[in-house]
Amino acid sequence: MRQFCTVKSAKRSRCDLGIRSSGDLGLLLFAILILLAKDTNRVQRSGADKDALKKTIMEIEERIVRRRTFRSFLQGIPQRLSEIVEHFFYGLGLRIARRPQKWLIGSTVIVLISLSGLYFFRQEKNPVRLWVPQDSDFVRDTDWMFEQLGQGLRIEHMILTADNVLEPKALAKLNDITKQIISVQTADHIAWTDVCFKVPVISGIVHRQKRSDPHDDFFDIAPDSQINSTAFEPSVHADPELYCNIVNNLPKACLLNSILDIWEYNTNAILGKSKEEIVADVNSIKVSPTLGHPLNFTNLLGGITKDEKGRIVSAKAVKTQWAVHINFSKVDMNNFGNDVGTADWATDDVLKWELSYLNVLHENAMLLSSEANVNNTLALWYEAGRSFGDVTFVTMFGNIDILSIGFILMFFYVLVIFSDYNWVGWRVYLTVVGLLCVGGAFIVSISVCSVLGIPYGPVHTSLPFMLLALGVDDNFLIMASWKEIHAHKLNRNKPLEERIALMLGHAGSAISITSLTDVVAFIIGASTILPSLQSFCIYAAFGVLLTFLFQITFYVAFFSIDARRIESKRNSLLPCIVHENFTQTFISPQEELPAKLITKLYSNVVLTTPGKILIVLITIAAASGGIVGILQLQQWFDPAWFIPEHSYLSKYIKVRHAEYPEQGFESMILMGGFNYTAQFPKLLTLAERFSNLSTVESINLWPNDFAKFVRDYFRKDLRNVTLGDAEFQNYLSRFLFSRNGGKYQRNFRFEEDLRCGENAPTILAATIDFVFKRFHGPHQWIPAMDQSKDVARRVGIDGFVTVWSEVFSLWVTDKLIAQEVQRNVLLALVCVMGMTALLIAELQTCFWIFLCVLLTLLNVCGFMYFWGLTIDIASCIGLELGIGLCVDYAAHVAHAFINAASESVSEDRTTRAHIAVRYIGAAVAYGAGSTLLALSMMVFSDSYVFHAFLKIFILVILFGLWHGLFLLPVILSTIGPRSLRSRAAPEKMDDAGDTVISPLNKETES
Repeated sequence: MRQFCTVKSAKRSRCDLGIRSSGDLGLLLFAILILLAKDTNRVQRSGADKDALKKTIMEIEERIVRRRTFRSFLQGIPQRLSEIVEHFFYGLGLRIARRPQKWLIGSTVIVLISLSGLYFFRQEKNPVRLWVPQDSDFVRDTDWMFEQLGQGLRIEHMILTADNVLEPKALAKLNDITKQIISVQTADHIAWTDVCFKVPVISGIVHRQKRSDPHDDFFDIAPDSQINSTAFEPSVHADPELYCNIVNNLPKACLLNSILDIWEYNTNAILGKSKEEIVADVNSIKVSPTLGHPLNFTNLLGGITKDEKGRIVSAKAVKTQWAVHINFSKVDMNNFGNDVGTADWATDDVLKWELSYLNVLHENAMLLSSEANVNNTLALWYEAGRSFGDVTFVTMFGNIDILSIGFILMFFYVLVIFSDYNWVGWRVYLTVVGLLCVGGAFIVSISVCSVLGIPYGPVHTSLPFMLLALGVDDNFLIMASWKEIHAHKLNRNKPLEERIALMLGHAGSAISITSLTDVVAFIIGASTILPSLQSFCIYAAFGVLLTFLFQITFYVAFFSIDARRIESKRNSLLPCIVHENFTQTFISPQEELPAKLITKLYSNVVLTTPGKILIVLITIAAASGGIVGILQLQQWFDPAWFIPEHSYLSKYIKVRHAEYPEQGFESMILMGGFNYTAQFPKLLTLAERFSNLSTVESINLWPNDFAKFVRDYFRKDLRNVTLGDAEFQNYLSRFLFSRNGGKYQRNFRFEEDLRCGENAPTILAATIDFVFKRFHGPHQWIPAMDQSKDVARRVGIDGFVTVWSEVFSLWVTDKLIAQEVQRNVLLALVCVMGMTALLIAELQTCFWIFLCVLLTLLNVCGFMYFWGLTIDIASCIGLELGIGLCVDYAAHVAHAFINAASESVSEDRTTRAHIAVRYIGAAVAYGAGSTLLALSMMVFSDSYVFHAFLKIFILVILFGLWHGLFLLPVILSTIGPRSLRSRAAPEKMDDAGDTVISPLNKETES
């Protein structure tokens, strides 16, 4: 019967039914037995029963054929996809090899045309637009402050230290330095008085002596009918016209918080004081003699010692604060910011004066340091608003010359690996072209992104390193494929164009898998909330894609020319010279030293049963350590890490922390857009709640002082009484021109100028200054920031009310960075899984690649803790860079494994794993070595960012190589998928040895 068959030969099909396995045959027999079992007592069957049985068997046959056809279709997808990709690259290589000059010229023209995009190049220098999520409250609040307040303060600091600064000689030296700063001018004749924040000098009113003019005696004698049993206040009790005439003519002086103010900056007066008299003055004087404003001079002292009465008797440090005025409307970060994006807001004149200020302090600090050898303990420490930006800029870009040595070292490294050591075999120009491909990709990516309006940021300086690492990896793969092609004698006799095509056919699919996976990973990473990282990911995606395109076009074209040069026996440096005695030799990849080492290592250790067990145990131990590290990895960022220890700014910060350990973070409550008269009771509630916060060290409450002013002088309780707008503005004007309220003028911005004797104009914006306590980590400052904002919001003021501090730019990022790192890593893993599934289409292989990448990232994040790294902006960017590298190692090995074939019809996994590692292992290791060599010079940099990048890259390379070259071959050799080539592979040639088979070989060798 047709339905039954007998297996006569192992090579024959089991039957004509299309049964391919014992499972299919068993299913058919089982169905027949079920039908026969319906009536075991009947010996003969009717014709109807036989027809039914025949029909059922035919239906089962159809189902088996359909199932087998669908299964065969699914199993054939990876092979067909691989063949399509390799045929594409074979055709591309053939076209390039036939006319390489055309491809070289075309690629060059594209690069030159793309340079026009640099016209739209824009570098982002504003730190708010670089390091802070653009949808955060901080960005919104900062924009509101710039627009509504219009001006701000910038404080410069200097600290003088000694065994005891409260001695005449020490104070006299401080006075000398202070006068030098006051008198210094820039080349543009910008002096301290041109940039300082000016306040009215009211000492003439507070300490005014009675004169003979009868109209001028109300400053000394207050009529009882006016003062209502309160202290005399000129803004309330004096004749408004006369008082305001005096106020409007008051001089203004620069705001300078200095202990020297006690002696009015008079060196002779200081030297004429005894130590006991100086101590008495410091403890008793609470009002600035030169300005007339209240000032607690003891707050300027550090390292203080008190007697039994609580009086300060000595101090080791004294600080001086210079208040600089900033006009926000004139701040242009594009012109005045730095390339690192760490500059503070300032105008050009302020930046120039600060430079002169720093020069004076540097000279004096050096002078005091040289005098320290003669028993002089004085030392000077200082910083300016521009200091952080200056120091970080030098740190980031001052060592570029050192880092460039890494590129030179890598050039020679690649040259040595690529070349045969003779006059013809050195591949100098090919190595240069490989590096030029990376440079061209970098330039074109900048041009394209500039046209798209994507700004360039400071993180992008690391992009050439990453592109170089990926590009050189591709070069090694191409060279490995070239050597593999020539392992076959038949290939050596083929035309050069066909050999180039075979080479690109072999290497193109592997390169495309890793490159396109990296591209998609960076595209996914561009969804980050950090604008600088978002911009970098877009640049990186274009850069990786263009590097890939230039490698398979420009590089392959020059490779063809260089190969033709070698076959023409021309000199590697001077092609016009021909070496007639040169004979090109082809060494089988298996005979090279790396292949021999790999053969011994994997045959005797890695792919043995004990070796497999050992590798799995080491992997489990490393993963366990990674988990332990991740659980302890902290979310932490300190701007001081960006500052080299030998810099003047780092030394100042250390002294400040030592002598002023409790100095907190200056902040303010921003408010505006509401009726202050109607909302004033809520303002008082807001002030009280903030004064009761445990996280607030000190606060200047103008609402409370204003309420007290109105209650004392006008007998009205603003907490329970709502004034009319005109009355409220009248009282506010008097308060702001009073002796105690004048200091709050800078906390208001009015619709018009504030004038003495007139009602205050409509308030556009107001602030309440306060200082957070000194915090010691994100676990303290993030809750403090959130709590303060929550308190401001819950008061219920119908308008704009928030809390702002410059340090919030760091705290906001700290709050979100851990979630951002987790999110980026997870998205990268999904991307790796998706792209490898799409490009390889072999699900088991995709899963093992995914596992290797997952374990690599797990180990990297965990061992970051053991290496002293934290979750911060630098590590987040470093991980984003590392993701692109760790994919490559596993993907190359897995791709080589599924394309490997051996003599074994049963698809011996161990043999194929050995073949894959021998074919691709050296190239992968060379690529990792080139990356390490290029980055090695980072160890000599002072930049924390470069050090963090170097540590992360080392971890990525070490764990990536371990999982890609050791763990993955162990897994594949044990339970790996079937080969895409084993069933259709040609018979093994005598000279070829084990190899990675391309479907192109079958066509071209037949």
